[in-house]
Amino acid sequence: MAGVVRGVQSKACAGIAMNELAPVGLLAAWCLMLANGCLERRTEAAADVNEARCATCHGDPLRAGDFLQRAAPPRDSSGASGPEYPGVGAHAIHVYAAKTHGAVACTECHVVPEYSSSPGHADSALPAEVVLQARLGGGGGAPTYDAAARTCTNGWCHGQRSDAVWTEVRTSEGACGSCHGLPPRAPHPQSTRCDVCHGSVIDADRHFSNPTLHVDGTVQVESGACDRCHGSAGEPAPPHDTLGNESSRAIGVGAHRAHLAGGAYSRPMACSECHAVPASADDVDHIEGLPARVELTGVGMSGQRAPSWNRATASCSSTWCHGPSPSQQNLSPRWTSPQRSDCGSCHGAPPPAPHPQLERCSQCHASVVAGDDRTIIARALHVDGVVDVTFDGDCTACHGDITPAPPKDLAGNRATTFAGVGAHQAHSNAGPRARAVSCSECHAVPRGAFDVGHLDSAGPAEVEFTGVANAFGGTPLYANGTCNGTSCHGGKFPGTHRSGGANVSPRWTSVDGTQASCGTCHGLPPPAPHPYQNDCSSCHRNIASDNVSFTLPELHVDGIVTFTVP
Repeated sequence: MAGVVRGVQSKACAGIAMNELAPVGLLAAWCLMLANGCLERRTEAAADVNEARCATCHGDPLRAGDFLQRAAPPRDSSGASGPEYPGVGAHAIHVYAAKTHGAVACTECHVVPEYSSSPGHADSALPAEVVLQARLGGGGGAPTYDAAARTCTNGWCHGQRSDAVWTEVRTSEGACGSCHGLPPRAPHPQSTRCDVCHGSVIDADRHFSNPTLHVDGTVQVESGACDRCHGSAGEPAPPHDTLGNESSRAIGVGAHRAHLAGGAYSRPMACSECHAVPASADDVDHIEGLPARVELTGVGMSGQRAPSWNRATASCSSTWCHGPSPSQQNLSPRWTSPQRSDCGSCHGAPPPAPHPQLERCSQCHASVVAGDDRTIIARALHVDGVVDVTFDGDCTACHGDITPAPPKDLAGNRATTFAGVGAHQAHSNAGPRARAVSCSECHAVPRGAFDVGHLDSAGPAEVEFTGVANAFGGTPLYANGTCNGTSCHGGKFPGTHRSGGANVSPRWTSVDGTQASCGTCHGLPPPAPHPYQNDCSSCHRNIASDNVSFTLPELHVDGIVTFTVP
């Protein structure tokens, strides 16, 4: 008869009444019991004896806990008590708290009726419906129970790939890590110290200090120092990375420390120059956004560069910091391979032309580097996106020696066969037949080294003729290593006629004396209509009587024909 009560409950009176064999007294007794128990509303005011009535059909009214915990199997509504029966299964493991989790309320998996006679309770066929709450899906899943396989799917509490079977009961201790791994798989940080991030739930020995916060639908993460997940000893930069790697060959480690610590040749770099640094570990897209996004800013973008990171090749491209000069070969260093970190590995020592080919960096960069040994004395000013130039001297710091005119040229050349050297000294120094030619007659001379168009333009220096080269209506031009149409070399002479000189287009790099001999520019004497007079001194008082030497060489090749009538 007890089986009839468990199987019919709210329809018990009607069922017994239909049974012709049931005595009238028995019918009255059963109806009286149901009226005072199973059909009574469970309220907070109800006595414990009434609340215990749920356990008359399933569970055990003598167990500890509230009335719902006492009502949970074992025993089920058919009287079975073994976990291999679906009506029993892992009920006890769920409804009672354990060392690893809090109690799971009956309402998480079933619709708990307000009355035993509520529709859908005792009047529906067994087994009881499993109606999993949405929160068991972790806020985004739709958890379901497969009665045939006796497993839950899409359930947050047992993980997405759980092999937990309802009728194969495991203890909490034996199941530790079976739902999410120890540690959970990547992109979760691969640290085995759960307490580092989840200290409010678990301690360093993996004992749950607050099991009610475990498997409750919320991951308890305590924000703290960055080195909880990556880096160590107060340093946020790996090693170790979020996967626990220590080797620089791992992309999560690579050259992090080399950049963050700096070295003898470079300043320490800030994390924000390569990554968006969150204000808190809980920020959106931080922990969930692994691997970390590389967003190059700051020094890498100097010089109007557009740097980029390629994870497949583990390399940066077009960064200013690894090659401020476009001609450098180290523009795409490999993040996971050791790189040269000696002086000149990024820009050369010295950088290639048109940078002056000087060995003493301190001549122009004294605020950053010291003396001849290239020791960096101000790391904060090195690899910072700005080239600090402070001349320790005059123009000769880059070109020239005793005077600003080469040799040496910007590339360090000294032979006159190089265009940067050529006939500079032959022009800038006064000789027995000609005055000294000032630099400004062939070049725009800056007032300061940092004037626009000086250091900031590519070599070679522009030739801009002024002064004597333009005399007598000349239109001078320097091209292909020669000067053309210059007054000083006979391209023009007073009037409109050609001078007749053989040296009207001298070659700049031919400095053998043949272009400096008397008469090479205008003839000796010049052709008609110049008088055919062999005594030059009779009309030109700056020329000595021997016709080949000068009493006043500063009045020769000065753009003016000095003429005196005898």
